[in-house]
Amino acid sequence: MTFRSSVFLTSRIIVPKTSATGSARRSLTGAVLCIALALIPLVVVLTVSEGMIQGITGRLIGLSSFHVQIAQYKSYADTAENFSALMEIRDDVRSVPGVTGAWIERQGTVLAAGREGRSGAVVRAVEPSLFTENNAFRQYLTVHDGVADLSAKNAALVGKKIAETIGLSVGDTIRLISSYTNARGVTVPKVKSFTVTGIVSSGYQEIDALWVFIPLETGFDFLSTVAGQVMVGVETADPYSNDLSAITRQIQLKTPNGFGIYKWQQVNVAQYQNFSSTRVMLLFVMFLIVLVASMSISSALVMLVLERRKEIAVLKSMGASPAGITASYILTGTFAGFAGVVLGVPLGLLCAVNANGILQFFEHVINLCTKFVYIITEGNSYVPVQLLNPEYYLESIPVVIPFNQLFAVSLGTILLSVLVSVIPARNAGKEKPLEVLRKV
Repeated sequence: MTFRSSVFLTSRIIVPKTSATGSARRSLTGAVLCIALALIPLVVVLTVSEGMIQGITGRLIGLSSFHVQIAQYKSYADTAENFSALMEIRDDVRSVPGVTGAWIERQGTVLAAGREGRSGAVVRAVEPSLFTENNAFRQYLTVHDGVADLSAKNAALVGKKIAETIGLSVGDTIRLISSYTNARGVTVPKVKSFTVTGIVSSGYQEIDALWVFIPLETGFDFLSTVAGQVMVGVETADPYSNDLSAITRQIQLKTPNGFGIYKWQQVNVAQYQNFSSTRVMLLFVMFLIVLVASMSISSALVMLVLERRKEIAVLKSMGASPAGITASYILTGTFAGFAGVVLGVPLGLLCAVNANGILQFFEHVINLCTKFVYIITEGNSYVPVQLLNPEYYLESIPVVIPFNQLFAVSLGTILLSVLVSVIPARNAGKEKPLEVLRKV
């Protein structure tokens, strides 16, 4: 029995000439649908998790820690001298091949006061050019109101969350309360007022909830020299490139003593490992679902073999080989897996591309039902449900289609279909025609 004959027999198993549909063929159709339904959430999880991880990681390393961080351990006693040394390092680093930009930054934790309250704040004293020249700031930082302008000495850009917390709008005054130690060793509060020129957000409240940006020169005068951090943030062409280590070594050669050089993986190791392990666990669970769904192909083939025992016996009595019969049923199972992939992957991609709209729809439905329950029970503590809380997730899910991983998933599903088809296919090849025909 040739391979061509096995393929012909497979086509007759899948699309028989008779119009009657047996229960085994319905089971095979059901197995295809099971594979497709199992692949839809797998593709959605793969696509959405990839977009989430890239979106959050991009914001963390682009807006917060930079690609490479040159942290100052020991500052100069004279502010002007310290500032001049940092500028020299910044200019030297910008000349390193692969570096697209470098900016001085001073951070500190202060108390912020607005019209409606107070809150802790993370003050970031930065160069005004950061908002126009840094690629990550141009891509991820959204100005909700006003302009991203720190040209005035008392200008401030405030994060959207903290602006809502303490009641700030563009044009309002925000008071920042820091501290310093006087000549007698006494800690004295230092208060400075700023005018809000813009309300900004990165789309991820986990990192921007307490941000307040002020001009760099003002920050050096205002922020405490004890409770703060001074660094030069470096941006490269590609933070995920293997060249990042070589670039870091070149930066280290241009940096004097008293500074530490850290790549973004070192600064954000906990978050990045957490995201990666979470995605692996989700994919493992989805893989188990696909594995269970692929077992339906095996059961469908068992029913097909039982239903077509007479046909198998006739074929073998006419000279069909056991290997040819086995191959035809393996091809049938392979086709079922392939059909499930062709149906499930596009549907999964369709759901993933519209993930934001689907989540908003379900969120709207859940809130309508919840509100209705509160109304009929006369409840007065209704709180809207948020499926993706912006305090922990991105406000909008970026869609990133990982073609290589989708190809691996599709190929793995087809291979699983082949593996689960082997046992029932071998049983079909081992059928003894005499025993079957005697029972006819």
